[in-house]
Amino acid sequence: MTSTIQQSSPRLSKRLALLQPSATVGLGNRIAQLRAQGISIISFGQGEPDFPTPAPIKAAAVAAIEANQTRYTPTGGIMDLRRAVAERVTQDTGINYTPNQISVTTGAKEAIFLACQALCDEGEEVIVPAPYWVSYVEQVRLAGAVPIVIETDETTGFKITAEQLQEHLSPRTRGLILNTPSNPTGAVYTEEELAALAGVLRGTPVVVISDEIYDAICYVDYARWLRVAPDFADRTLVINGASKTYAMTGWRIGYVAGPEGIVGPIRSIQSHSTTHPASIAQHAALVAFTPSTELEQTVAGMVQAFHERRDLILAALQEIAGVTCMVPDGAFYVFPNVNSLLNRPLKAGAVCATTGDLAEYLLDQARIGVVPGEAFGAPGYLRLSYAQSNADIAEGMRRFAEAVTG
Repeated sequence: MTSTIQQSSPRLSKRLALLQPSATVGLGNRIAQLRAQGISIISFGQGEPDFPTPAPIKAAAVAAIEANQTRYTPTGGIMDLRRAVAERVTQDTGINYTPNQISVTTGAKEAIFLACQALCDEGEEVIVPAPYWVSYVEQVRLAGAVPIVIETDETTGFKITAEQLQEHLSPRTRGLILNTPSNPTGAVYTEEELAALAGVLRGTPVVVISDEIYDAICYVDYARWLRVAPDFADRTLVINGASKTYAMTGWRIGYVAGPEGIVGPIRSIQSHSTTHPASIAQHAALVAFTPSTELEQTVAGMVQAFHERRDLILAALQEIAGVTCMVPDGAFYVFPNVNSLLNRPLKAGAVCATTGDLAEYLLDQARIGVVPGEAFGAPGYLRLSYAQSNADIAEGMRRFAEAVTG
């Protein structure tokens, strides 16, 4: 006699009830499905440079394969790579870093996840300025902590003020996540603004998680947190990686740099999870993080192209009635205010109550992918990545304008 397996859902952990799916990953999956059906979609969704990974980096990966460098590496990365990253962070910040203060991670996303796991206890608070990257609040929650969201808008350039930071500090505050240039807004903090935030945090035990993944893609003078507040080096974690600067999103190379008393425990957590990024990707990243005139020129060319694309998409958005947009100073996103498009008839009488509805409408009717502001804690806005060709930007904006014309 055979028994029948009862189909029932297993009990899952309580922390999963707090978790929201990534809107950007979800959009990417849906676009992939539509394209598989032969539907032409122009995606302004996921933040991914459309340039190829520079040739010297690809060559290093091929060489690593040929040399059979395909085995496990030390937790947190090979020593040569950690040394190269330490030298890069030392040059960036003006503060001396050693390889023991570096852990190479499977993308900058893992670096932030590990930082939250290492720093946060149940019920502690982490301040997250909004609009925020979609994973910040979820990673804080997965660590058992509480995200304290500070809302901003165009009036402050999508940046928190010292007064707002002061108001949201409490005895439970464990950290502040600071992202400049910002995803999703492209906002860049000035030296004066960072100095004001540092003034509020002095005398507190708050740890700063400085996400600098877009530092190379900046159209104004870039003010770096530790250049402005070097006295915070013993309680700052610098997060960065190769994904955006070197068009290496799929290689999954990030890093965390900070005091050894935090980075060491981060590597301990790593040792029981991913252990290290792929060995081949590490050897490729070693070339990326080793000073090179050729790579510097390649990156400068990419940044110039992004700058031109930013101006192109801004000009197109300005022509759409009901849309306003702050000029971003970095990264490769625009974050237009589309409140005037909501709750009124669009093409063929369609009405969208939220930017979530509007994003669905634009995907279905205009065949363009955008991310709704709700995903970033900012209803009433859309995020559009302009990491596309000029032709796709022009055509995508034409479709946008046509779809929202009543």
